[in-house]
Amino acid sequence: MESYVLIMTNEVEELLKEIKAYRNDMVARNYPHQQISDIITRWETKKDFLEEAEKEKKALNESYQESVRQAKTRKE
Repeated sequence: MESYVLIMTNEVEELLKEIKAYRNDMVARNYPHQQISDIITRWETKKDFLEEAEKEKKALNESYQESVRQAKTRKE
């Protein structure tokens, strides 16, 4: 799962770079750019969410492992 999130994060970053370049070109030509800005914001938020979810998953796993270790210690 972790590698999938990393792949998705990298793909989202690449997508954002491309869309930002496209938006910048549109702005330079004086095209309306609000829709493309909205797409960028939505994907940046999604990327941040994926990163936070991965951090939380890691913290939960570490907490679980510590609980297992403590349970084993009490049994001995």
